[in-house]
Amino acid sequence: MQGLSTTAVRESLAPDGTVYRIPTVDELRSSFGEVARAAEDHRRGGGTVVAVQGLGFVGAAMAAAVAGATDGDGRPRHFVVGVDLPTEASYWKAAKVDAGLAPVASPDRSLDDAIRHAARVAGNLRATTVEEAYGLADVVVVDVHLDVRTRVARTADEIAVDLEGFEAAIRAIGRTMRPDALVVIETTVPIGTTERVARPILEEEREARGIDAPVLLANAYERVMPGPRYLESVRSYPRSYAGIDAASTRRVRDFLESFADPGGLWQLGDTASSELGKLLENSYRATNIAFIHEWTLLAERIGINLFEVVDSIRVRKGTHDNMRYPGLGVGGYCLTKDSLLAQWGATHLFQSDAVLDQTLAALRVNHAMPLHTAELVDELAGGLEARRVVVCGVSYIADVVDTRNSPTETLVGELERRGAEVGVHDPGVREWAERPDLDVVADLKAALDGADGVVFAVPHGEYALSPEELARMVPEGAFVVDGFNVISDEHARVLHDAGRATAGVGKGHWRRMGYHRLR
Repeated sequence: MQGLSTTAVRESLAPDGTVYRIPTVDELRSSFGEVARAAEDHRRGGGTVVAVQGLGFVGAAMAAAVAGATDGDGRPRHFVVGVDLPTEASYWKAAKVDAGLAPVASPDRSLDDAIRHAARVAGNLRATTVEEAYGLADVVVVDVHLDVRTRVARTADEIAVDLEGFEAAIRAIGRTMRPDALVVIETTVPIGTTERVARPILEEEREARGIDAPVLLANAYERVMPGPRYLESVRSYPRSYAGIDAASTRRVRDFLESFADPGGLWQLGDTASSELGKLLENSYRATNIAFIHEWTLLAERIGINLFEVVDSIRVRKGTHDNMRYPGLGVGGYCLTKDSLLAQWGATHLFQSDAVLDQTLAALRVNHAMPLHTAELVDELAGGLEARRVVVCGVSYIADVVDTRNSPTETLVGELERRGAEVGVHDPGVREWAERPDLDVVADLKAALDGADGVVFAVPHGEYALSPEELARMVPEGAFVVDGFNVISDEHARVLHDAGRATAGVGKGHWRRMGYHRLR
């Protein structure tokens, strides 16, 4: 059996501090036997078996959504097996799901409830690290990590994409999958990956096993929104999809209709179109964000409140209501890399000489955007050497415990480069994986104690304080920089009157009113 642990002494540490012992080969074999029997019982009862490969941010929600789908009599449609790797870095995710716990931290309590119910009450959700689990499934959903080694690029040649892990994951499916199983790629991938990378691997592995039936393969990229409606977004957000042939297309649509809103399904002409769709929609958003940055700089220099101006423009519904606001920067897993995947796929899988110049330029703007907030901090401090600055907000988006590619990381690095002593606060993040050398303080009042300056980098709900509360928390004589529209004009006035200089990204009117200078 593949994917088994070879020693009984290894442990897997979850981000919440829980330690899970990786089972022995005999223990994994025994538990997998239970999973296989339960899956077969469900199939004999007329249900479908679904394997979800990868139990991270997308895979965990996908497993919960599919396991929660019921038929007209309220019975589970699917038996779901979540699969991850038996390594120190990954085993804990499978262990949590099997215990009825969500492997990702989220403000959406319905995700915790759904996984607990499916694993502990309905009994139709299990997790394993044994790759033979793919051989149990009628449908295998690929939700593994695929990353870009290059954060910014000026030319197509500078982009480096790491396909090794993705290819290994697809190969594991091909080694054990049922001949008539459907493979659905949800992972965001370069254009052409489904047909030109995944399909040949699956066909090669199946041929080695003597399977000559055509492979059933489709792309149905994820649309998952972090936040309080995390799980619901999997079920209700519109979905685009395509199969490599008519049979694959029919199968993937039937599968999606079994748990997602059928009215939101959009069939595209081929898998490359589906792949491009995901990359285009995220590149569009990233470019929209980059566009507003130069207007932010203009508004600050001539004393204009750009938030007020954008609000007056967004009333034009259907054409301008998605104009972005000024902010600290762009973070997360998607908007920081998907444009690079598009360019890499065009260059390396299609051998095209097309270059996405504006798209790549937007990524460069977004990558450097936090440096502007650092400049505001430096200006208010009158130099940052030996000044203690507390940055409030570590995650890349409000009220979500996810620090991947957070613009706060760039901001903190720049403040340190300029000589500041940096402290950080976040209401949800306890361990900052990208900066393990920094302690994330959980108590806001304690974090701000003794600070020379405060930067609000993320609009977490905990920062919605009254002007008077905020003025009491910020030490006398300290300055405040609002990087993400966390504080209002009234906050700025009260802070300034209390002897705290204030500046804000996109808030040039504060400069015009003299808030950036102490009384």
